Amino acid sequence: MLRRICRDCGREMVKELTPEGPRFTCQSDDEHRHYDELDMEPCCPVCGEQLEFCAKCAQGFFCNCCKMMVSSKKIEWKAHPQES
Repeated sequence: MLRRICRDCGREMVKELTPEGPRFTCQSDDEHRHYDELDMEPCCPVCGEQLEFCAKCAQGFFCNCCKMMVSSKKIEWKAHPQES
């Protein structure tokens, strides 16, 4: 999944809709800053394994290792390994 990460602090950018179009601001200080788009994977905060998106029972993420649903607020996002 592509995530927008602030170049200054490393936190995720928040999308807000304005009359001029979408605008991205930093989570830490609500300032418009430069960001990088990184391909990242959702990982379990308990075991670190990659999560699976589950849309059957509820929309959310499921850890096959821990056998539990993981809140989107608790997900650890890790950079996707680059393929050579």
